[in-house]
Amino acid sequence: MVPILAAAGGVILLSGCASCQSTVRQLAVPAVAAGSFDGVEADQTAHRLYLADRTNDKVQAIDISTSQPRFAGSIDVGAAPNGLAVAPELHRLYAGLSGGDLAVIDTQAGSPTYMQVIKTVNVDTGDADLLDYSPSLQQVFVSTGIGGDVVGVDAVLNEVKVRYMLRSNLGQPRYDPADGMLYVTTQGTDSLLRIDPASGKVVNTIKVVGCRPNGLAINPGRQLALTTCRSSVATVNLRTGAWDANRVVAGGDIVTYDSAVDRFVVASPHDRNDSAVGVFYGDGRFLGSVAATPEAHGAAFDARRGLVYAPGAAGLMSFAPGACEPPSDGARFAGGMSVFVVPLFAAALFLVWYARRPKNREPAGPTYEQLRHEDLENERRRMLELEDSIFGPINQGLTPEP
Repeated sequence: MVPILAAAGGVILLSGCASCQSTVRQLAVPAVAAGSFDGVEADQTAHRLYLADRTNDKVQAIDISTSQPRFAGSIDVGAAPNGLAVAPELHRLYAGLSGGDLAVIDTQAGSPTYMQVIKTVNVDTGDADLLDYSPSLQQVFVSTGIGGDVVGVDAVLNEVKVRYMLRSNLGQPRYDPADGMLYVTTQGTDSLLRIDPASGKVVNTIKVVGCRPNGLAINPGRQLALTTCRSSVATVNLRTGAWDANRVVAGGDIVTYDSAVDRFVVASPHDRNDSAVGVFYGDGRFLGSVAATPEAHGAAFDARRGLVYAPGAAGLMSFAPGACEPPSDGARFAGGMSVFVVPLFAAALFLVWYARRPKNREPAGPTYEQLRHEDLENERRRMLELEDSIFGPINQGLTPEP
């Protein structure tokens, strides 16, 4: 029994090691709870979180400078906002708007135009969709979605500087400072396009077959991209073009990478039962996920506190993925195999015990055979007594009458 109990205890411990769930905090923010959101962006310098509220045509701001985030106000942008980008050194926030404009928002505390749109730059007749900001180039790259262009906007002059006409349904643009290339996802061709900003030409097409990529983030230190697919997430080696897909998160929308914590975060909005926010290490390995609402199309890190923020049921949700890191592959394998191995091990122990039990030990009471023989003797004696009562004693020479 001792080995069996030890094995059962091992199953419990391994099951605890093989699964882990972060604690999710919900912060009631009525202005956020009433909206539906696309882009989510964090300004790590000003400790502000911005959420693109498509329902109310606003960008909602949250102060995350303390352990208790608080609502910091709404920025009216005049149309439904899509993607967001932050230029911390310029104290600017950018929002791509339905209708084709890029809104430029002043985030300089103390400025007379603080938390206001100071300019709009028209980039397309359709939509200004997902964005990325390059500090080295001081450009905002704007995807026009079905418009098929990526537009580079000068962040100092606030005017269109360059237009890459790609003639495909585009997703997320990302500038890679490591190789100086611009990447953008295209769903129609299942590809990541690599664009040389100097020449404006597509220099490479990385096929991710069957993916239909949309969201994209890049870890420049590893030259590794993480992209959301239709029903999975794929890691792409930007040096070799090799890629690998997994279904630990069922597709998703916007992907963000934060170099300070070396983590990717993926927002995966589906229905109320399947929506999630997933976190990946900087090398693409899955760290963990938590349940989310269908309104969470984006999420962002607070690098100082190691928290992930996303729209939540009550307004804003947060969790610390580092507090619940999953076990190693070996521990997960052992945890899964223990479900089958332990019952077999218990059966083997029983067979060993049965085979080695003492066979010549005196029984504590009558055996089954002894009891059976005693019953037969008692029955034979009773039958003889019955015969004597009917026929009389045979030894007296009496015979029954005919």
